[in-house]
Amino acid sequence: MELSITAMTEENANAIAQWTYDDIYSLYNNTGDNIDGYMDGTHFACTNLNGELVGYFCFGEEARIPTEENDVYDEGFLDIGLGMRPDLCGKGYGVSFLSKGLEFAQELYKTTQFRLTVVTFNERAIKAYTKAGFLVEREVTHLNTKGKFIIMKCVRENTP
Repeated sequence: MELSITAMTEENANAIAQWTYDDIYSLYNNTGDNIDGYMDGTHFACTNLNGELVGYFCFGEEARIPTEENDVYDEGFLDIGLGMRPDLCGKGYGVSFLSKGLEFAQELYKTTQFRLTVVTFNERAIKAYTKAGFLVEREVTHLNTKGKFIIMKCVRENTP
């Protein structure tokens, strides 16, 4: 899948805010009122060659979750958050989608060290993240929901 990443537009932010996921993945559903959050400068839209919205990425502290444990996000790693359009999830696009986001972030933020946080039951995402080179670092507990999440890290090669 050929992808492009660009600045978030209000149109794309509105579309993302309406996405709904089924079953256990409903944890990722939006309330539809977080448009400003997507327009904060840390979020980027990901589209296919036809200009159709495929997903989004966010980078930095915005990609972290509040945890019961202290000091789980050490310095030196860029946090990455992401979301794929619900109808594309579970169809094998995860690794190429994530890889495009990592390439973009590597160029924009001049780093090769990435970290992401994912809910423990999201096995399909964890599988894709592992295939993309991420390794589990530790399990943490979400401060508000008490849900279990894992923090994963990846160090990529420095490509020219």
